[in-house]
Amino acid sequence: QIISITCDNASANTAMFEELAKILPTFAGLNAHVRCFAHTVNLTAKGVLRPFE
Repeated sequence: QIISITCDNASANTAMFEELAKILPTFAGLNAHVRCFAHTVNLTAKGVLRPFE
C-alpha cells in the first residue's frame, strides 16, 4: 500500500499522481502528494534573495 510520495514541485508529478490513481484503485491520488519541504524552502530563499543579485 502506498501512503504518500514525497517529491519536488514539478508539474509532471501532478500528472504522475493522476495516472497512479487510475492504475491503483486504493491510491489516494493528489491527496497522497507530499511536497518536499526542503525544495519549498529552497524556492522561497531563492525568491527572497533574487533582488540582491
